[in-house]
Amino acid sequence: MITSNIQAEQSFESGSHLETLYQTVPHWREILAAVKAGHAEFVDLLADTGLLDRFGLATSTVHHYDEVEVHAFILAIVSAGRTDEIQAKSFLTYASHWIDDFFDSPDKVRDPGQLLIDRGDIRRALANMGPVGQVGFAMANRVRHPAAVYKSLHRMLYGGLVQRCLDYETRRILVDEYYTVATRFVDARLAARIRRLQPQVYWTTNKTVQELLYAAETEVDFDRAEVWNLIYGPALYYQDADQERASGELNFQDGEAPELPAMLDMIRLGARHLAPRSAGNRLNLLQLEFAALAIPNLPAEVVSAYREICAGRLPASPARITCEPDHEEAPQRTGSL
Repeated sequence: MITSNIQAEQSFESGSHLETLYQTVPHWREILAAVKAGHAEFVDLLADTGLLDRFGLATSTVHHYDEVEVHAFILAIVSAGRTDEIQAKSFLTYASHWIDDFFDSPDKVRDPGQLLIDRGDIRRALANMGPVGQVGFAMANRVRHPAAVYKSLHRMLYGGLVQRCLDYETRRILVDEYYTVATRFVDARLAARIRRLQPQVYWTTNKTVQELLYAAETEVDFDRAEVWNLIYGPALYYQDADQERASGELNFQDGEAPELPAMLDMIRLGARHLAPRSAGNRLNLLQLEFAALAIPNLPAEVVSAYREICAGRLPASPARITCEPDHEEAPQRTGSL
């Protein structure tokens, strides 16, 4: 088993810098230890399948590998005190970052045409990706709620399809299909409000997929996960948008890309649904506060919106929604390209 740090493949800016950042969070040492255990588990998976020798750990040309640890730490904050859950979330975080590069990087997608054909069935898409796709199946097998993992991977697949697409009309169809994939299991009233957002803005939630983390918990609340997707989507988009455009991983035309005012509208929509259920959850708000500090390249307006939420200054709330998740996977409808 490979459990050592593979420093040669990691681009850490400064261990002391990260440690200073982590120390702002209570119980940070316990959280970080469980995050590192999840990382070691992921490394073992790649080693056992031969994927470590073939592709390595750091597959992204857009962000440094140490940023994945920061993401894993952020996502673990709400699970403080539950080390097994944190380790599972860390494993999922590292695995999702790794496999995502085989969805969205033009240099790593083996058969773009096959991915497009398979887009209606995430399991078929993973199977046709060969050994790389087995990481997706391992993610689903790692948790109590595999349907949430498959939904997350399906969103990520659409993220890559849209990012790599060079044709405007095809991108429009894919962005429209993404709404159906992403609102699966979500209450119809929340989905209807999401439908009024700029479609490309909602598409940015393919980068957050909070249901992936809920899959490691006792229960999955797809509505609550979607609310946090709405809030965090802009942060994860802006973190890498410039680099992705430069590397050919983002191809929106002028006037088509997600617009900042519409991004703020999406954050506010999520915040309105937080009011009756999560405003008092100190770990969720601590997580958001830490994310605003740790994630680079955020517009000042996005940081300000996050601070408003953390301060409890939430927009007026709509009627509360509840949802009984359906764990059966149904076929997704896709348009004709």
